[in-house]
Amino acid sequence: MTINTSLLYLNDADIARLPLDVRSVRTAIGRAFQAYAAGELRTEAKTSIAVGPGHAFQSLAAVDMASGFAALKWVGMVPPGGAAAVNINASILLSDAATGQTRCLMDGRRVTALRTAGMTAMAARYLARSDSTTIGFVGAGVQAESHLLALRDLLPSLQKVYVYSGASPTGARFAAQCASMELQAEVATAQATVMRSDVVVTTVPIGPGFEPFIDAAWIRPGAFVAAIDLGRSWRHPGLEAVDVTVVDEEAMKKYAKPGNLVPPLGHAHATMSELAALRHPGRTSDDQRIMLFSSGSAVADLAIATLAYERALSEKVGTLLQS
Repeated sequence: MTINTSLLYLNDADIARLPLDVRSVRTAIGRAFQAYAAGELRTEAKTSIAVGPGHAFQSLAAVDMASGFAALKWVGMVPPGGAAAVNINASILLSDAATGQTRCLMDGRRVTALRTAGMTAMAARYLARSDSTTIGFVGAGVQAESHLLALRDLLPSLQKVYVYSGASPTGARFAAQCASMELQAEVATAQATVMRSDVVVTTVPIGPGFEPFIDAAWIRPGAFVAAIDLGRSWRHPGLEAVDVTVVDEEAMKKYAKPGNLVPPLGHAHATMSELAALRHPGRTSDDQRIMLFSSGSAVADLAIATLAYERALSEKVGTLLQS
């Protein structure tokens, strides 16, 4: 018997060359959460080693015997504004689920951005109003950019963008990027950004001296909020009054504990897999205020890593290594 020991390496430039459009990403993530709901895909809570405020290392793992792949992601996070050019770095190992052999090592930064925005878009399909016209971003980094692309594809009625990024110059740059996409864009306060938006995305990193600063009372009736920062930028009082709360499975396993980042997690109305499997109806009225608390997902990591690997093989992208 001949054993295939080849290993494909994909760097960030390789990933950028792959045809990973937002719809394919959203579909792959939806299928992965359906597989999780059916018991075909397995994962555990992420592990985390804290070094200091905003400085940690995490691992996420999942296996899907139906698709035939397993994935492990290793993430390093450092506080923004330090010596590091990029404050979040990641690598993903993709293995053959049956043999255990490693098939691919890929840079995880672009994959993570695609995965996170794809998760939000998948959830927004069930939770956002299809006639949403305004979207607000609290935080204007890589995740804001990827979320704008993913959500604009899902919600073509979006016309106006509000953005808040504190003292960071990224807000003005992001607004200019929105304008180049023929969207109206306005840099605003955090309160105005939330109050004026049908869809809100918060992607605020944690750092030394960080304090929550967003009030749930600012959420307008009918709005969908994606708290990609796991709600750390939201003040706890008032969050319990949100009409529908949705979490990813990793968030439920790791963070649904008294005193943790987001109090409503212990009382979440639905998970991502329940939405994907149609076990929860999602939005049921136009005036519901709905929040998604996302901690990052090994389920979605596996889905996008598999998609990237298969597209790389098809497009003959990457470097093939021999052990």
